Amino acid sequence: MFSKRKHSPSSELVVTSDAVAALDAGEAAMSDKNGSASATGRWYLQQALKFEASKQEQQAKQTKLAWHAAIGMGAIAVVSIIGSAALVQLKRPNPPAVLRMNDTTGVVDVLNVSPNNREIFTEKNDRADLRRYVEMRESYDWETIQDMFDAVKLMSADKERDQFISMYALANAPQKVLKDQYRVIARVGAVTFVGSTAQVFFSRKLISLSGSIPPKTEYWVATIAYRHDHLPEKASELELDPTGFRVTSYVVDRDWTRASDAPAPVPLAPTGLQPVSPATAGTAATKGQRGSAQ
Repeated sequence: MFSKRKHSPSSELVVTSDAVAALDAGEAAMSDKNGSASATGRWYLQQALKFEASKQEQQAKQTKLAWHAAIGMGAIAVVSIIGSAALVQLKRPNPPAVLRMNDTTGVVDVLNVSPNNREIFTEKNDRADLRRYVEMRESYDWETIQDMFDAVKLMSADKERDQFISMYALANAPQKVLKDQYRVIARVGAVTFVGSTAQVFFSRKLISLSGSIPPKTEYWVATIAYRHDHLPEKASELELDPTGFRVTSYVVDRDWTRASDAPAPVPLAPTGLQPVSPATAGTAATKGQRGSAQ
């Protein structure tokens, strides 16, 4: 009563072909879409890499430029420092002129002074200073003893100054023995140089102001070491020592090549030797004679 319907195999094949075609089309579309996305991603990645490379290149250029600028500024700074130092040397003010007047002739000399306030001394200047120093130190006069003492003290350096000052505190110091009764006149002769020291030959004439004894002349030689310090800043000191002359060592010996002109009336010794003992000086004073000490 009921009949069985058989399905046609062709209709089943058609349906299957459409499905396959649809699937293939979907897969193709998906493949195209995936390929497009992959290409876009690669492009963005390439652009990002190019941008990063350009940033690194720009940073390298800026670093190189900064180094060049730093080197240039450093070179300019070095040149500026050198130029400033050279300008300071060129623009250094000249030292003030130092004038020295001869009290006897009135002739005024301009001393040649270096930039550090030291005089450029010649042998002629040294001879004049040595002569003046010896004559002031070895002479004696009651009226001028203070001036001579101040000048010799100023022109003596360090230990020599202390030794000279201590001499006038002895019991037989010149001002205590000779007083205002005697005068000693020192006269410098030849001045020679032995290396860095000088030998000054001089005579000492002892004169009795009362005329009770004849004048007596003796001959001595002083060995002197000296130097030149900065010029004195005080006007009073500059007048006494206009050259910064300083004696560092002073030793006196008899000049036995020349004999004295008469027997010594008093135990007279130059200021460079050891002083006469107080007992000897006291004996001389009781006899009306006076001696000097160094």
